[in-house]
Amino acid sequence: MKAKLFLTFQQIGADLFAAGLASATSGNFSVRDRDGLWITRSGVQKAHLTPDDLLWLPLLPDLERDQGASVERVIHRAIYQQTDATAVVHAHPRHAIALSFHLDFIVPIDLEGHYYFDQIPVVAPQTTSGTEEAAQAVAQALQSHRACVVRGHGAFIKSTEEIPEKALLQAYSLMTSLEEACEVLFLERLWRVNVG
Repeated sequence: MKAKLFLTFQQIGADLFAAGLASATSGNFSVRDRDGLWITRSGVQKAHLTPDDLLWLPLLPDLERDQGASVERVIHRAIYQQTDATAVVHAHPRHAIALSFHLDFIVPIDLEGHYYFDQIPVVAPQTTSGTEEAAQAVAQALQSHRACVVRGHGAFIKSTEEIPEKALLQAYSLMTSLEEACEVLFLERLWRVNVG
């Protein structure tokens, strides 16, 4: 892995944690690389990634290489196989998750949120983490949207930038915009209930 790409992984891990978009060891992110992907290892401190915390996996399951990789690797693989994604960021934005319990589509009402997302589909597979069912639901949603939220679990964002470092940074940036839009929507609904 190129040093510049590793530093980008490091930056995103630290920024996701600092922004409160993921707890210490939660969330995962990846970038497409040739006929495979680089992905974060399972259970590692995302705010303090080391080179050993990143694994290269082929696009098809590989029992040996998959050892230690994020349990969400099945979802990342499905996204790369079925969409135009070049990078994927998965995090647990609180307001997005809260809204996901009540909405099938999150429609931003703020200017920036609406600029980036016409709507954000909420998918609700019976199994929500690391399963083929969840992978198919997320990949299908990301065929026509740049983001989706898995009900009660978290958000997946794709980037289509060609340069790997830029793709990861764009996906992270979109994650922050998604959560900001969800927080605005959440607060506006709260205001209407309490004041209106």
